[in-house]
Amino acid sequence: MDIKIELGKKIRTFREQKKLSREAFCDDELELTVRQLSRIESGESLPTLPKLTYISKQLFIPISHLINENDIILPKRYIQLKMGLFKRPPQYNDAMKKMVEDTFEEIYKDYYETLPEEEQLLVDTAQAQNDVNLSKKIDFGEGILQDYFFQVRNKKEYSENDLLIIHLYFACCYYKPFENKEFDTLVEKTLEQVNYSSEFGLIILNRILITIIGLYIFSDRYDKILNIIKISNTIMKMRMDFHQKPIIDMLEGKYWLHHKDLERANKKYNDAILLAQLHGEEQLSGKIKQEWQQDLNS
Repeated sequence: MDIKIELGKKIRTFREQKKLSREAFCDDELELTVRQLSRIESGESLPTLPKLTYISKQLFIPISHLINENDIILPKRYIQLKMGLFKRPPQYNDAMKKMVEDTFEEIYKDYYETLPEEEQLLVDTAQAQNDVNLSKKIDFGEGILQDYFFQVRNKKEYSENDLLIIHLYFACCYYKPFENKEFDTLVEKTLEQVNYSSEFGLIILNRILITIIGLYIFSDRYDKILNIIKISNTIMKMRMDFHQKPIIDMLEGKYWLHHKDLERANKKYNDAILLAQLHGEEQLSGKIKQEWQQDLNS
């Protein structure tokens, strides 16, 4: 029998034996939503280990009574593909675009159907983020945000998936109005709750920080960005990965230019251009040069 169907039947049987409705079982829906439980019980999706842990606690039975934990270990190749999507440098030329497209195609073709629902959501959110960035339209992200953003916004602690959904929300903010107070609250919460011991979490966080800084500049709120730039620089030092550094230096250059410190601004832009060249990202280097001239003119 399919592992998802077998597990789903077990969970539903145990839940009904305890006379618990799905709504009562999921409580405030911060750990598990009624919709997610319904999909798990019908055999449509496989829960991740954290969700399975929650389910077992609600049922007062050990996980081993539900499933062999080895059955939900992720394939190594899938993990490589996933990390490749997020570790890529910021240069987005035709070759990089094709690499990303090929990665998504392999994941959907070879792994998607057997992944736990949380991993499927991760892939779908990453795809939506990519589509929003390329199309400059929020349509690709709206479905996921409608289903999950309320749950994420009200959580006390964020998982890596939660960070991805938050990043998708921030990406959509470029193309739709947003309320500053709610935006600032979400930024503060993101910085407070992130797990700094998670490599993948730090990769996602740094991408979020770049998006946040861009939005603060876009809305002419420069007073908010210097502290976020410092956090981003700290994350890059912790990971010893400086591929995002040219973007951060350029954004800091915009900060100093806004404050009419031309010397510091010029230095930061030049640092960004040089570092992009050292990373072999000529297209990015050229874009930063253009940005510097445009900013000076304006």
